[in-house]
Amino acid sequence: MDPIKLRCDCGKVELHIVARPAPPQGNRVICHCDSCRAFPRALGRADVLGPGDGSDIVQIRCDRLSIAQGTEHIAALRLSPKGLARWYAACCNTPLGNTGPSPSYPFFGALTYGIAGKEALGPVKARVNIPKDRALPEDLPPTSGSTLGAFLSIGRIMFGGWLKGAQKRHPLFPGGEPLVEPRVISLEEKAAAYA
Repeated sequence: MDPIKLRCDCGKVELHIVARPAPPQGNRVICHCDSCRAFPRALGRADVLGPGDGSDIVQIRCDRLSIAQGTEHIAALRLSPKGLARWYAACCNTPLGNTGPSPSYPFFGALTYGIAGKEALGPVKARVNIPKDRALPEDLPPTSGSTLGAFLSIGRIMFGGWLKGAQKRHPLFPGGEPLVEPRVISLEEKAAAYA
């Protein structure tokens, strides 16, 4: 199977996700949490967000990810000192995805924005982390599962990753250290991103 390609807008960075024979390729959700909304906004890329400010994410085990090109252009930020590492292509500020704060979390949440042919990923299982104070548009496409099912799926990905030692083969944490040290955004950037 050819890998699923995640590319930045200018084409300098390309990540590969090992494809399975058939979808689903991972746990695909649309996250509406404030942090997933703030990440692209901190990069000046609110255009990456979908309807209702959702981030379309496919969560995979980290050892299914590889860096095909552009390692030197990959950067990371954190929205808080101990928050998730959020990876992007610094060449064109394209958000790529997120990982746990350290390599001990064997997953990568790839933003599907840079993936052509999203049908290979399978259907969106659920919309998750919808803030109570934010109403979503009523005409959003339906999802194929439930929030509980989506959370159980990421649990299976994480648990399976730990059993297989996937965190030792995390391409964004080679040798257990981050590929680049994530920059913690300033309070001013944070205020603007969360507005």
